[in-house]
Amino acid sequence: MERIAAAFSRRLYIIPGGYFLVQFLKGLFAKAYKEKEWRTFSFRGINMKVDISKSMGSSIYWRGAHDWRPIFVLEKFLKKGKTFIDIGANQGEYALWAARKTTASGKVLAFEPMDEIFSQLKVNISLNPSYKNTIEAIQLGLSDNPGEINLYGKEGSNEGVNTIFPSPEHTFLIQKIELDTLDNQLEKLQPSRVDLIKIDVEGAELQVLKGATKSISKFKPTLIIEINKEACQSAGYEADEILEFLKGYGYSFKQIGLRGKLKSIELIRNNFCNVLAYQKN
Repeated sequence: MERIAAAFSRRLYIIPGGYFLVQFLKGLFAKAYKEKEWRTFSFRGINMKVDISKSMGSSIYWRGAHDWRPIFVLEKFLKKGKTFIDIGANQGEYALWAARKTTASGKVLAFEPMDEIFSQLKVNISLNPSYKNTIEAIQLGLSDNPGEINLYGKEGSNEGVNTIFPSPEHTFLIQKIELDTLDNQLEKLQPSRVDLIKIDVEGAELQVLKGATKSISKFKPTLIIEINKEACQSAGYEADEILEFLKGYGYSFKQIGLRGKLKSIELIRNNFCNVLAYQKN
């Protein structure tokens, strides 16, 4: 019964008022899991295996995506033959949606540094054999300099908030990860084009951009950036510095709202937001 309810729930989520119906259905089957609880499902041509004892896995299972706002942008901006880069790919929900849009003639580069989550990313790619030649998974964190650094987490079950910046909330040492710059990686991989980049790295967004200046200048990609003010402050800068940095490369900005609605912004006013950065020319 739970699987039937979840399949119904995934179809409901993006309609107006769907959030409340999904929360109701999810609540009917809520449990306090003591260990991993895996579910494999198919939705809109994408197959995924997720751990519903975790926050992100549960969200993907019941909603079809952890956060639909970037997906609406992917659907609009990606077409056959285009190249998408997913920085902080996690379990692969956005990489898979992107591969669905770019098809075999396109390319998806998915960067994820954490051992356990990278393994799950590989599993989810393997569940979608038609995308296996489209998606290239790379176990790396991206920043402004190559090296190694500790990755920290917080108590609880949210596998989507690990960070390289310790804070009063992020005190649990997960592992050491390898870092490189996007410029270095693209110099090795030599893509012919880069159309869209998604960055979700829990405070390291500015560092990622500083390590991608050659690529930004060369390809002029559209960017989707998940910005968390508190995470930026833990990293030692203010969220608006991301926008100021990108203005130097000719970017303008819109906030991505519900169902992908775009609203022009000049400053980051909310603690959390998804920003679309684009060049008008």
